[in-house]
Amino acid sequence: MKYNFHKNSFEDHELFPDKIAIAGSDNDISWRELEQQCTQLSNIFNTLQIPKGHPIIIYGHKEAFFPVAMLACMHADIPYIPIDKIYPIERVKKIAENTKAQILINCSKDTLAIEFAVTINASLEVMQNYAPDYQNKVYGNSSDPLRYIMFTSGSTGEPKGVLISKSSLLTFVTWAQKDFNFSEQDVFMNQAPFTFDVSLCDILNAFMRGSTLVLTSNEILKNQDDFIQRIKKYQCSVWTSTPSFAYLFLRHANFNATHLPQLKTFLFMGEPLPNRTCVSLKQAFNQVVLLNAYGPTEATIVTTLIEITDEIIQKYPLLPIGKPMPASQLLVHKINEQEKEGEIIIVGNHVSDGYFKDEALTSKKFYIHNNTKAFRTGDLGYYQDDLLFCLGRNDDQVKMNGFRIELDEISQVILKNKKLADAICVGLSRNNEVKKIIAFIIIKQACNTQELIHEIKQHLQNNLPYYMIPGDILIVDSFPVNVSHKVDKNKLIEQYLKVQLG
Repeated sequence: MKYNFHKNSFEDHELFPDKIAIAGSDNDISWRELEQQCTQLSNIFNTLQIPKGHPIIIYGHKEAFFPVAMLACMHADIPYIPIDKIYPIERVKKIAENTKAQILINCSKDTLAIEFAVTINASLEVMQNYAPDYQNKVYGNSSDPLRYIMFTSGSTGEPKGVLISKSSLLTFVTWAQKDFNFSEQDVFMNQAPFTFDVSLCDILNAFMRGSTLVLTSNEILKNQDDFIQRIKKYQCSVWTSTPSFAYLFLRHANFNATHLPQLKTFLFMGEPLPNRTCVSLKQAFNQVVLLNAYGPTEATIVTTLIEITDEIIQKYPLLPIGKPMPASQLLVHKINEQEKEGEIIIVGNHVSDGYFKDEALTSKKFYIHNNTKAFRTGDLGYYQDDLLFCLGRNDDQVKMNGFRIELDEISQVILKNKKLADAICVGLSRNNEVKKIIAFIIIKQACNTQELIHEIKQHLQNNLPYYMIPGDILIVDSFPVNVSHKVDKNKLIEQYLKVQLG
């Protein structure tokens, strides 16, 4: 069996209906069960009379029912908002209040301390607190309904929702079906949070081909032996992750072709792929296929794809991110034509329609280029040998461990503390990779600094995902500035390193 995203239907029912479709952190379900649960959920949506443009919040963490709920929403042409349990409750409340979502699908066994009109659990039980009100809570274009709203880090201190429509998703699906070269025999290892669109690459590829999707929880990821054993148990053939996640396993004695012979393909996205990581993987898995992909959430998962061969590794110290998908363009906008690099602009039908309820930011980042949607990525890049290379960000957004983080959002949360005069966050990099976020703060008046830092850390933990918590907080008297009267972040890092070295 498999799912046809173009027709919104299951196909090939006679082909291996009892094959595992999803191996969740809690249980496994077959393709037959996937279709049954998807149909049951769709019937519940009809009973609740949910309009096509009203978003449903899906909450949980790597349970088998989570991707079932995602597929059911797509099947019914109803947008969903994925929220992982790693999010603190205050962030979940902000998203719920902003979207006015009336329906919650709770895939976990935890009780979410937010009241919704209707809650549906993994047993397909419906609990109604009050009659849902959909008036003025329908979004998107009826002729091209929303598929999902993915909330990412926002520079204003509030999470921003990226709107992805059905046509944008189908553009990606069509490309992936043709060029990703996966098959129904593949088993996809899925470990990225569902709030991170890297996870969607596995889900869509597995469902469209009738493959098996293996979900891995944070609890298992904390123990490398357990994670490798899970890959071995289900004979995973495709590994999808950020490069830094894979790099963590390269020193493990069993992370090689001898112990994991079925693991044939590594698909990387979410952050730059270091040359050294590819060299090490080629040594550990001598017949492995290494794929490098690039693209922000605003352009539906990824836009480029390239196989990193031995020849490419030897030729380019900085690895290319490849060529764009068909019917799309990657432009490099240079302020000065004498410069080699410029801002990467993505043009194509897979580009988002903008940000949820944020017209100002939408008009700043999105525009129409030759009658096609275009997005200013904020990434710097250049072309060489007809291949695109990415140098990183040109603003205060960083990627660390695959997560896209607005440093200003962290600063805004820190400044909720009334004892502070100012705060700024800086990414500490090594070999062009952000390894740690440092928060620099200026205090208004004398106080117990240890207690203050403890207060700030506690507040951050209550309001931000764990991956956005600064590794260190340093108190400074003032922020140094450069000749352009901008804060000199390099000098702040120098100051931090001096303190670390004693």
